[in-house]
Amino acid sequence: MACETSRTLTISQVAEKTGVNPVTLRAWQRRYGLLSPARTTKGHRLYSDDDVDTITRILQWLDKGVSISKVKPLLVQTPATVDVEDNGVARELIECIHTFSVKRLKQTLEQIFKEYPFYWLAEHVMTPVDQWLSHHDGAVSMLQRDLWQTTVIEQCRSVITANAKRNTRSRCWLVSLNPTSEYQRVLMAVALYEKGYNVTTLSQPHSQLSLILKVMREQQVNTLAVMANHRLDRTQLNQLRLCLSQNEIEVVSQAFIYSVHGDELKDLRENNTLCI
Repeated sequence: MACETSRTLTISQVAEKTGVNPVTLRAWQRRYGLLSPARTTKGHRLYSDDDVDTITRILQWLDKGVSISKVKPLLVQTPATVDVEDNGVARELIECIHTFSVKRLKQTLEQIFKEYPFYWLAEHVMTPVDQWLSHHDGAVSMLQRDLWQTTVIEQCRSVITANAKRNTRSRCWLVSLNPTSEYQRVLMAVALYEKGYNVTTLSQPHSQLSLILKVMREQQVNTLAVMANHRLDRTQLNQLRLCLSQNEIEVVSQAFIYSVHGDELKDLRENNTLCI
């Protein structure tokens, strides 16, 4: 039944409110029956306050490590009272890597990128798989790591291309302060895209942040995202402090920088800049 009231939100508005992108919201409805939005006379989805509450509860279960296929029967329970941990998605991917099942690995990655918020994938999939790979040495393990990272990069590029037209919140430059891998950069870029940023990634490390800010102002780029692979030196920290002290351009920090230098970069906390 078509419905349109002042208490309903479009799929784009729900994505902005909950942080769950439209592709994932559609997958939750079509594949798992977790949502039942109303429709306008033209067939566009309209979400109620109850739908938003359901999305919040789904995210709570996901944050406990539950895979999306097992969430539906749990929605009638309170996450805080149930201890659940499910690493099935990561285990499936590790099995694909271990057996060099390339086709299955690609298909599984494509599916889970549609069904989960990226922050969940980063914590419950990317990190466990990377940790598993790091615990193995030798030529075979290097080949497995290459297979994994190459496949993830391809999937991330596909996601970025598909979402490029949707993201209009802010133009963003992603800059590495010391050498980072393409795998690290593309994961950071997808995290930014899911937050609504339209990202341009610079592949080479840059230390002259004042020059970058000048060019960004000229090009009317609103956000600077910074990332690193190891601790920043004193010069880099001072330049980053300078970036945080100005108001024209938002500074977005990779979680690694915040975790390592949070005490030294107090503005990173006090300005409530976004950490990914």
